[in-house]
Amino acid sequence: MRSLIQIRIQTILYSAAVAASCIEGGLVLVAAFASSSSSSSGVVPRITLDDFISSPIRDEPIIIRDIASPEQIEALADELMSLLGEEQIQMQHKVKHDDNGETTTDIYDISLHESIDYMMDSKHDDSFFAFCEGLLPNDATVELHQKLTEIREAPFPNEENWFNYFPEKVRPTDALILAGEGATSTLHRDPFEWTGTSLCIEGVKVWRFILPTGGVANVDEALKSYRLDSIAWEDDEAVAEENQQTTDPLILSAGWQSNLNLYDSVDEEFPTAIDWATLEEENYKLFRKEIISMGSDSSILRPSSEASDALKSISGNNISFVTATQFAGDLLLIPAHCWHQTYAPTPSIAVASQRCGVSDGTKVVQHVLNLNDSKPLPDLLQRNNAYKEGIGKEVTAELLSYVLGSSVAENKT
Repeated sequence: MRSLIQIRIQTILYSAAVAASCIEGGLVLVAAFASSSSSSSGVVPRITLDDFISSPIRDEPIIIRDIASPEQIEALADELMSLLGEEQIQMQHKVKHDDNGETTTDIYDISLHESIDYMMDSKHDDSFFAFCEGLLPNDATVELHQKLTEIREAPFPNEENWFNYFPEKVRPTDALILAGEGATSTLHRDPFEWTGTSLCIEGVKVWRFILPTGGVANVDEALKSYRLDSIAWEDDEAVAEENQQTTDPLILSAGWQSNLNLYDSVDEEFPTAIDWATLEEENYKLFRKEIISMGSDSSILRPSSEASDALKSISGNNISFVTATQFAGDLLLIPAHCWHQTYAPTPSIAVASQRCGVSDGTKVVQHVLNLNDSKPLPDLLQRNNAYKEGIGKEVTAELLSYVLGSSVAENKT
């Protein structure tokens, strides 16, 4: 059974009366691009779940391909839309104006079902994008959330996720990410310095990663980064006890963001979402080969001049990034310190999440301490401490006690 977005794309295809000659022309177009491509970046490896478990890769992006079957993914997409279709979300409409090159963004409050139609009207320089937190989990999606959790935790058998021990109020939440054709995320690296995950359940996503090979501080500076607080703690009971005198919340996490764009312009003959869908129907293997090739080509999906200069300063006069092309059923793992930005060549839906285990523990603890470090550290939180499996609950309790106070930590864990 085809999911809602697939049905909608097919409706557009047929209503546009895509003739055989158009299909042949599309194939020639893609072939011409492939033959002229000369600016391709490195490509993020695509491996199986068994390969990852037998030899984990922790310090660079990796795609675990086909972690769920097409039937499972379609069922998840249908279940998600069935349960959450009437939920209200905020959709960003971003327009880059031809006359002055400036970009404006409007926010629309619409239902998740309505957002699908907006996504189908999206295109580069006039795109629709939504980053939705708070929908997963909720009372209606407990079983769906469990299914998603089992899939994204499959690469980490018998490993703790320390975020499960955080108070619910400050625990990182899942995000549902909707992107119409041409939509981009911001260029950023994640808060908490965790391992990020992205499960694509519909469409295709292109990711570009800037690896911190010369040191993450060097990348931060080159990209003119700034910090954004992402998770803060404010104890309402403590405020009430102090005659409702307001106090500044404790900041537990802050991410990094840049205003530079790795997808500032697109070659005018870059296939549209309908072109890609047509090619996928006619020649699936060629579709996957060419969308991977073109997505990694900086002469087709072009960074802004300022972003190009920054990339050259990072890598020594080369525009250096690695590209991941994520298809439905792929799980992408994103290590700490990796700057990244996404682009949607076709409409897509993904679920983003995060985890912290022993391999991330030191970085996450240090991240929180750097924002709140003002008194002597207990032994368990000493910098560069090497943690072992099974200690996550103890470390988390010690961290929260240190930052929030022992009484708060005991009540909230």
